[in-house]
Amino acid sequence: MVNPLTLKQLSRRKKAEEIKKDVINWSKTVLEPMNKHLGFPACPFAAKWRKDNKVRIEVRADKSRYEKQLTSVIKSWNKKQHDIIIYCDPFWEQYSPEQFQDKIDFYNKTYNRRDVYFMGFHPETPADPNGEAFLCDPTEEPVEHSELQYSMMLIQKFKQLYEASCKLHKIGYYKKWPKDYYEEVVAERQRTYEQLNKKR
Repeated sequence: MVNPLTLKQLSRRKKAEEIKKDVINWSKTVLEPMNKHLGFPACPFAAKWRKDNKVRIEVRADKSRYEKQLTSVIKSWNKKQHDIIIYCDPFWEQYSPEQFQDKIDFYNKTYNRRDVYFMGFHPETPADPNGEAFLCDPTEEPVEHSELQYSMMLIQKFKQLYEASCKLHKIGYYKKWPKDYYEEVVAERQRTYEQLNKKR
């Protein structure tokens, strides 16, 4: 007879593998293809990161403390091996979009000085008509955030992210970004890095 706990573990493992496959598919179908509206892929670096195995995808194992599990993932991060960690949480209903943003802000305040930057997506975050919707190719069917069955915390090397944004700015990647959205998402992040590293 199979131990019920083992069955539970197998179910969680299967769910985790499904989520990892879903994230990879999201990268292939949303982030990597050429976006006719932008003139660039939504994320120009996504394909290379994936093909070079620079992306580490982790899935929250159970409903115990989110912070404890995420901190453990961060501590085990081999930055030479992976450029980005995507931490997926199928138990996202435990917190609201506002509470999730509070987590992001807390981790940024804690880890920015250690060359780590956090961004995230919550399934219940309301669509912002002036926000990232412009990244979608108007010739394609829009991807609804509500389809996500997990939240995602994207954890990156802050210096690498800063330098990548500088390169993208030079080649005109941000030209079609709404000014308010660019200021909120990119400019503020760049200033934070420069202040922490005393750049002028």
